[in-house]
Amino acid sequence: MTAPGSHAATDNPTLTAVEVGRRFLELIGGLESRDQLSVDRIRQVMGIAIPIEPGELLAGVGSPDLGGGWRYVLNYVSESPSNARGVALSFVNERDDWADMAGVCGLDFDHYHNALVAMGYRDVAIPGEIGELRSVRYHKGDLTFSIIPRYANSGSGRLCVESIGTLN
Repeated sequence: MTAPGSHAATDNPTLTAVEVGRRFLELIGGLESRDQLSVDRIRQVMGIAIPIEPGELLAGVGSPDLGGGWRYVLNYVSESPSNARGVALSFVNERDDWADMAGVCGLDFDHYHNALVAMGYRDVAIPGEIGELRSVRYHKGDLTFSIIPRYANSGSGRLCVESIGTLN
């Protein structure tokens, strides 16, 4: 489940869910504006190359299996007249959409949330129709990131991160 124009991470390092999350937060922490976001910056900070062809709007890479069918997908959206530049990290399970996220929840929602708040982002919780936490948006300058949380099914009550990425 990679985006159109995405490629397997054959030339990229094999990273754990924790390490890719840390590197993604490092990428976010170093941004002052969307203008600084590029595939070159992603490669420099995260050590992950995202091959993108000229004129492509969306490109990404997916990791090998991290265990239990889980993998991460890192996508980059290039700037266009109708799109702002963006980046997203998602954890997907190719075998079971409702698989337990515990295996990729080494950095849980609280870790991501606390890191973004410490970076100076203001947070706004977005509730669902019945009051559940649907997402949390984080704003700083012209940057807006959204985290889509999901509970681990392991009975731990631990809130994980299904995806984190920029919003247009």
